[in-house]
Amino acid sequence: MRFALIGLCVGTNHASSLTGSRKSTSASSSLAARLTDSELTGLLEQLIGQSDELVKRVQDLERVTPKEFEVLHYNVLADQVGTNKLPWFCYGAGLTNNERKELHARFYAAGDANKRLLDKGWPGWARGVLSDERIQAVQDYDRRCFAWESRAEKLWQAVSSHKVGCRVRSPDIITLAECDHFDDFWRGRFDDAGFDAVWRKRPRQVSHDGCTIAWRRSTFELVASGGYNFGSRMDSQSPDRTCAFALLSWRRDPTVRVLVATTHLARSPMDEDQQMARGFQYGSLFRELLAFAGAHDAEEVPVVLTGDLNAKDCDELAGTARALVRLLSSPTHPLMWSVTDVPTPPTTVTEERQLRIDYLLYQSTSLRLTGVGSLPKLSSPIPDEIHPSDHLPVSARLVLKPHWAQVEDDARQWLACVSGTTASRPLSGDALRVAFTYFDKDASGIVSLVQLEAAMATLGFPGLDTEFVRAALVHAGCYNPSTAELGARLPWWKGKGIEEDRSWAMNLEQFVQVYTHAVQHGSSTSARQLEMAFAQFDDDDDGVMTTEELRQALHRMASAPIDEERLQVVLDELSGNDGKITIASFGDWMMNTYKS
Repeated sequence: MRFALIGLCVGTNHASSLTGSRKSTSASSSLAARLTDSELTGLLEQLIGQSDELVKRVQDLERVTPKEFEVLHYNVLADQVGTNKLPWFCYGAGLTNNERKELHARFYAAGDANKRLLDKGWPGWARGVLSDERIQAVQDYDRRCFAWESRAEKLWQAVSSHKVGCRVRSPDIITLAECDHFDDFWRGRFDDAGFDAVWRKRPRQVSHDGCTIAWRRSTFELVASGGYNFGSRMDSQSPDRTCAFALLSWRRDPTVRVLVATTHLARSPMDEDQQMARGFQYGSLFRELLAFAGAHDAEEVPVVLTGDLNAKDCDELAGTARALVRLLSSPTHPLMWSVTDVPTPPTTVTEERQLRIDYLLYQSTSLRLTGVGSLPKLSSPIPDEIHPSDHLPVSARLVLKPHWAQVEDDARQWLACVSGTTASRPLSGDALRVAFTYFDKDASGIVSLVQLEAAMATLGFPGLDTEFVRAALVHAGCYNPSTAELGARLPWWKGKGIEEDRSWAMNLEQFVQVYTHAVQHGSSTSARQLEMAFAQFDDDDDGVMTTEELRQALHRMASAPIDEERLQVVLDELSGNDGKITIASFGDWMMNTYKS
């Protein structure tokens, strides 16, 4: 040990000299022999002190350096269901629309026990529609592009070497749907590449796949993991799908944490009957996410949610889930009010469909999107010789926002909505209070047009006329001419002693009222989501709901016992005296609930 320390000291002394020549081995030995124990101890203490100082400086850099990371999600097409011998595939046979429709009917035909035939008896259910030659073509394609042996390494390459911006490397966080072969394939690959991972199997006994979350161990370490199970349909007697959670901390700054969730919602995105089930599942996810975060003191931790949501439009899921939360007064994670999706082109391409159903969602109050992975434009269905799944991997780069940036963004969203520019996300009650403090620079409890004008350029709205705020105040019923004579002193930088017309100023209540009026009557994301939610509850699509229609829908979708007395109060408020609920009354009630 002593000689090792001597060698370290001597080697360090040599490295510090940029002009000195390399010493010979004999000279080094001679120098080491002349050093006393006290000199060695002093030199070692000096090195330790320098090392400690270096560690402190690195830690200081870690604290001020933006925490940026890359995340990728991929539905890898489970080996268990990865076969071309299914009616929605059958690549190589050159199917017409009518032939495919007939194959679907045969495939789902009821058997003796009133159960579908599944894949049993291939090619029996295809005979009479496909000739022997076309059946052989399906089987040849299956062997080349669907067999696990031909896909496994290609899947790993797609995950481990992905391009975001100009960088090609493996992401920091990877989530997988339909992941089987975890123990005999994925775990080893992740470990060799420097990743740790958790896998949560689907609860159904006959299903071998599940959801995986993996993270680069040099960047993150696991604080806690968990998840929950749910059914494919609202009336499912037993759960058959799952969602996985992983709470991660930054290895070099454990005070910084990220909560990752991934799931795979009910199948068949073209099936409208399943859309309500997915809305129910999506809403339940936020409730369970809140429970998991609360159990680990992580309610304020930024969240990334990924998954194959099987939804053609994520806004439809969000609208249904948010309506349920308000109608049933259910607790939910703050992510529900600040979730934003990473924009991507279609993520699945088959002969039947070309859709975007795989999503990367993030909490935009605390995370900012800085890059999106590119996807190829496909003219032929997948999987094929190049793409080993019927889905494409989606990826993005995110950075954690400092608190001041979160406050600024809430204020920007308020301005975007009220000025008629579609905001990227709705604002929660807490976010509206935060936005108000941004404009209320003097903490007077009043936001004036002068203060708004001063903030516009900073928020990216230079030259925007405050006339839109005047109009919004009038339309929202907040304009009060009687207060004009009271006056409100301008900020000092606008000139001392100058008074402004206070009738155009807003307190917090009016600030919220202006926003909710703009949401309800504008073209914002929230208004669109309300309309889509109403359509989900309106069974006969006549634009009018009865209270009984809504009651039955809520009972179908509630994931916990309903307070019937509270529900009756809600239904009475919604319907008025005639028992009918229109989109207007639905929107008014939602906005009033929002404001309160």
